[in-house]
Amino acid sequence: MMASSMLFKIALIGFLALATASKKEAPPADESSDSTASTGSAGSNSFDVTKYSASTSGSASANSKAFLDAFKAACKVKGQSTILVPKGTFKLGQITFQGPCQGSHITFDIQGTLEAPADAKEIPGNAWIEFDSLHEMVVKGGGILDGKGQSSWPLETHNKPISMRFAKCVVGSVSDISIKDSKFFHMALHHSEGLIFENIKLSAPGDSKNTDGIHLSASTNITINNIDIGTGDDCISIGPGTNNVKISGVKCGPGHGISIGSLGKYKGEENVANIHVSGCTINGATNGVRIKSWPGSAASQASNIVFEDITMTNVSYPIIIDQKYCPNGECTTHAPSQVKISDITFKGIKGTSNTPIAVKLDCSEQSPCQNVKLQDISLKPMASVDEITSLCTNVHGDVSGTQSPDPCLGANAGKSSSSTSPSSAPPGKSS
Repeated sequence: MMASSMLFKIALIGFLALATASKKEAPPADESSDSTASTGSAGSNSFDVTKYSASTSGSASANSKAFLDAFKAACKVKGQSTILVPKGTFKLGQITFQGPCQGSHITFDIQGTLEAPADAKEIPGNAWIEFDSLHEMVVKGGGILDGKGQSSWPLETHNKPISMRFAKCVVGSVSDISIKDSKFFHMALHHSEGLIFENIKLSAPGDSKNTDGIHLSASTNITINNIDIGTGDDCISIGPGTNNVKISGVKCGPGHGISIGSLGKYKGEENVANIHVSGCTINGATNGVRIKSWPGSAASQASNIVFEDITMTNVSYPIIIDQKYCPNGECTTHAPSQVKISDITFKGIKGTSNTPIAVKLDCSEQSPCQNVKLQDISLKPMASVDEITSLCTNVHGDVSGTQSPDPCLGANAGKSSSSTSPSSAPPGKSS
């Protein structure tokens, strides 16, 4: 019995010693890694900006700091993380979400409304909200970004902030948000790749200057789908160095239509190629589908561009190539454009024109447009226009299928059996 009792005591002493040692080795709760910190529950990777002092009653600068603090915490997560902006209206100053992050997937769940400072001088840099060098980023949530651009629109300067800019972002999606009344472009992409934009609304009054819906430059493999855009400038503008873009299901108007360019304004611009625009509607715009380059431009190229299945309603110049683009008399020369435009297709474009010239292909005398195709064009004049015509200058190409107005290309130039009589539909309504 004495031996058994002694063995029991030895075993008990050993167990207590082991338990004590384990307790000393466990870290205290307040020393846990930021990579799992969030709204207060360890192990969750959701970062609510209000837990970092963002408030609907807070100042723009205070909220910007809170948003940035939440982002910095999320950026440390090695896996997926979410930054939550709950419902409510938050004033927000300039902010840049700068990557790269440890993880490969950050979701910005914007459920509330973000308001920019009304004065553009309070937003330094190129953009109000910028995403830089992020990989597999997601922006969503149903929220609204209010650019407060009313006081900026009358200003002649282009030194105004973009509402939402993506720079050097690779793979990601932006969906289910709205941006209104931007001071400058509503959205812009620069040196980005593999981004998808869908189910977005971008809006500003028709007289708001330079408020393009989406502007792309030096970006590739971009998809734009089901976007509702009505602004004071191009619904979508595709700038130099942009390749492999698919645009579909866009509702455009008012505004200046869907444009390639402007191109050739600066030396050393990269080429534009492989752009496919389909299944879109353009209503009440000052241009339809357009390619534009500046006179006297340095040499570059725009090629392999397709516009198809586009419906126009009450549109000025539904189809246009303009190589003498000179807005507001800003040209410093009237020398011919050196941008080479080739392999362009306009297919299945129908609707109404409110200008006598419905198809205008005005190319450079130094670098005439090559292989321009018009296929199944069915445009009619609005009631305010007696008849519509086509105008071709320095362009080589051909036509096929229905042609209205009479084509100005190929062997069938000036020959068409399609009616060009005025539409009896009232302005803003399709015939």
